[in-house]
Amino acid sequence: MIYRERIASYVKSYKSGYSLEQPFYTESDFFEAEWKSIFKTSWLYAGSIAQIPKAGDYFLYHLRHDSVIVIRGSQDKVHAHYNTCRHRGSAICLEESGHATRLVCPYHLWVYDTDGALLKARMMPDDFPKEQFGLRPVHVRVVEGLIFISLASEAPDFSTIERSLTPYLKPYHLPQAKLAACKNYTLQANWKLVAENFRECYHCGGAHPEYCNAVAGANLIENVDELTATKQKVWSEKGLETKLVEVTEGTTTYAVRYPLRPGVESYSVDGRKISIPMGQHTDHDAGVVGLVNYPNFWMDAVSDYVWTMRVTPIDAATTHVQFCWLVDGKAEEGKDFELERLTKFWEVTGEQDARLCENNYLGIKSSAYAPGPYAPVEDQVVNFVDWCVEKLKAGL
Repeated sequence: MIYRERIASYVKSYKSGYSLEQPFYTESDFFEAEWKSIFKTSWLYAGSIAQIPKAGDYFLYHLRHDSVIVIRGSQDKVHAHYNTCRHRGSAICLEESGHATRLVCPYHLWVYDTDGALLKARMMPDDFPKEQFGLRPVHVRVVEGLIFISLASEAPDFSTIERSLTPYLKPYHLPQAKLAACKNYTLQANWKLVAENFRECYHCGGAHPEYCNAVAGANLIENVDELTATKQKVWSEKGLETKLVEVTEGTTTYAVRYPLRPGVESYSVDGRKISIPMGQHTDHDAGVVGLVNYPNFWMDAVSDYVWTMRVTPIDAATTHVQFCWLVDGKAEEGKDFELERLTKFWEVTGEQDARLCENNYLGIKSSAYAPGPYAPVEDQVVNFVDWCVEKLKAGL
């Protein structure tokens, strides 16, 4: 109870518009409270349909002590199960990804269907009630090819997420997209610092020359209102969504479309197009679609590829980040795109951000650290931190 009272005291004294007190970023008790009140109650981005293109394909998502099997079953239905056998608890899937027409426990060979139903329990009595011992399900929802799961006992409302993401995602035809690459990184930084970093471009002018060369106004010193208005008219005429979606009380999704610099065709180091246009796009002039869903999903998309980022806390000081790149389902590597060119832009930008986040964490651990004021252009960071504190308050 002492740690709960201490956390409650810090939550109560939190001042919106200022960074959090040191314990929020460094102490395990605060991390445990966040895990229970945020990650165990929210919809979490797990991955995409492109990672499991055929029935029986699966991947694992590790969430601290929980391992979740995300698998494509019959009739293209996506299932999510806890990766623990109902016999004596052994992990069932031991590889990070793979293919399994049946899920077979390696310990005593209990056999489960892809939907989690127990099919065979060797040497158990004839009257053993197999229907009572299926795999424990995890809530799962799919929106336009993106997979979200929830560890909550009762599924949270998903309708606002679906309503916000669908118009922006639909033109990309992600259910038919191809996974070009997935890369994993471990950062020595608190997960909230990673999230905060990706909610502002205050740092972009000094840290991201490649990004600023690609995105109009990313350096925050140019007025792009006229360019944006002109492009929004063009995009609207193409049937592309342009309405800004902001996170408000009770919601978790942010969505926006903004312009690349004139003459820039894609998110590439040289500004040239990377691949063939995705889905219903017919050219390389759809701007950038930026999507966020608290607490762990970020996505940037241009006409010819989609880049996703999944953030998963390991402990107070360690964060796992997964980047994935999706291209049109008809795109062929070596013919329509080169893998190195496809991944380079976000590898370079991501490495720059990783250093910033780790440096930020090093400074926050100092005995001299104290909360500092956010700049007006960091309003999205304030919104995110406010949300985290409110979730903690509700959990306590």
